Amino acid sequence: MINCTSESESNIESAAIPVTLIAGYLGAGKTTLLNAYLRGGVTPGTLVLVNDFGTINVDAELIDYAGEHLLKLSSGCLCCSLSDELGMQLWRIGRWPEPPAALIIETSGVARPNRIADMIRVARRFSLDRIVTLVDLTSLAQRLDDSRIGELVANQIASADTLSLNRGESLDIVERESLMRRLQLLNPTASVSYAGSSTSSPAGPAPARPVTLRRADVEYDPDWQRFAINLPASLTRHTLESLLAEHVEGLARAKGFIQADGRHYLFQWSGGRAEWTPTAPRVGASQLVGIGFAGAPFEALITALKALV
Repeated sequence: MINCTSESESNIESAAIPVTLIAGYLGAGKTTLLNAYLRGGVTPGTLVLVNDFGTINVDAELIDYAGEHLLKLSSGCLCCSLSDELGMQLWRIGRWPEPPAALIIETSGVARPNRIADMIRVARRFSLDRIVTLVDLTSLAQRLDDSRIGELVANQIASADTLSLNRGESLDIVERESLMRRLQLLNPTASVSYAGSSTSSPAGPAPARPVTLRRADVEYDPDWQRFAINLPASLTRHTLESLLAEHVEGLARAKGFIQADGRHYLFQWSGGRAEWTPTAPRVGASQLVGIGFAGAPFEALITALKALV
């Protein structure tokens, strides 16, 4: 049989685009990690793909990267099923006349990286390079023990090639060693680095038994509920923080560009913590986007937020 494919066409077909997935639960600090990685220098021509859960893609707006090399997914979280939009984006990117040298995907905080990895493994023109999962040490134990999200967080950890640890400075040595043992039980082969550091080491201080990560009979996704609410310019920081603290049972994550106390902020809420970062004024009303758990506590949260307007 005569092969009619030209040498140039063959080279194009064989040039796989390496993909790095950045994963981690809601509020772990993925966007901060990605920015640090980008500032450290990436291969010229690298494309960054950002997936967020809200009607405004807050994460994408916080990434300091050239506009034409930053794509946003608008379909929300890649959680319960593989996103049609992601598949379409990969199909389009793979057929660009000048495809990217590499691809970095920042996943939604409720995404399962193993599912996205499976999509990449069968996608034409792409190859999975590594999965980096960011871990917030201060909330790790609480989240692993939460019946609603514990299995999801464990899945994100178990899927990783590298675990990047964040916010562990306040922990004492006993707490830290306990958490490291839990991490190694979930993923005994991953390397461990610390967010903002280039150093890495094997996960955990002592050998542990491997944990088999099964799929369909184990994976459980909460009934996630998303919201987007415009807030009045007369809002105060204390009012919003108090409201979210009162309804924390139904809330997993909230963020947005908010005007409060006469100033403009990037607002972020995760793990019961509120962060207000001063920012430049923005056109349009303040908007808070969030994701929570279906049920009465979530409905009460939405009712309380709407009462602010």
